[in-house]
Amino acid sequence: MTMRPFFLESDGARLFALECLPQGRPRGAVLYVPPFAEEMNRCRAIVAEQARAFAHLGYASLCIDLFGTGESEGEFEDARWDIWERNVSDAASWLADKTGQAVTLWGFRLGALLAASVAAKAPGRYPQLLLWQPVADGKPFVTQTLRQRVAWLMGQGLPAESTDDIRAALAGGAVVEVAGYSLSGPLVEGISAQKLGALSGLEGVRIDWFEHVADAGAELSIACRRNLDALEKLGAQVTAHPFVGAPLWQLHKRDEAPDLVAQTTARYAPAATPPA
Repeated sequence: MTMRPFFLESDGARLFALECLPQGRPRGAVLYVPPFAEEMNRCRAIVAEQARAFAHLGYASLCIDLFGTGESEGEFEDARWDIWERNVSDAASWLADKTGQAVTLWGFRLGALLAASVAAKAPGRYPQLLLWQPVADGKPFVTQTLRQRVAWLMGQGLPAESTDDIRAALAGGAVVEVAGYSLSGPLVEGISAQKLGALSGLEGVRIDWFEHVADAGAELSIACRRNLDALEKLGAQVTAHPFVGAPLWQLHKRDEAPDLVAQTTARYAPAATPPA
């Protein structure tokens, strides 16, 4: 196994990328699409762990920082949903050319919604999606994000703002800082417009959905089952995988989620079916 950091050209900017290759010719290729804002940093360790596990199974993987995030070029306030979609598409093309394999899109949290959006716009190009704890609806996700600013203002004794106030400021062209990230109206609008269950173009796509549960054997939430049903109605072939462990995307300290890695690795082991 070899790991190599480099910069990949996309949409006129350089994206930081980390390539993880198996020994010999890859039997498959996986492109990682990261979560939003600080969730991306919280999840880096487990993503690297899974990339190494993929390499041991014979899969080549590529992890990228989207435009305006991480080590990639650009400012966060200049990021847009359509730019991120092009980033994913460009990185997938690079990986497919490098490996000669069809690319599985592996998305975590908001990255899962982004991966599904990219796949839906290119029917037949991505036969497999791997979704870790996906954000299914961008609008409530944005609301939850903006509430971090509401809480911070209250904690600092500063003039109060509601999420509607913040949205109005963003719509008026303001750039608003939330948890250390400068959000723009176009990015917030782009995310808010996304809904996993409303995508078209996923017919025949095999989707492995990994969802966090509190205890082993616990049932998936009603909201999760509703989203799974919506994807099946779109023609996708969906398999749900409940997992237990730390909700890493929420934690401010490093932790592990071995069940998530173990189940994902088992799903992609040579004896497992699918994936292609």
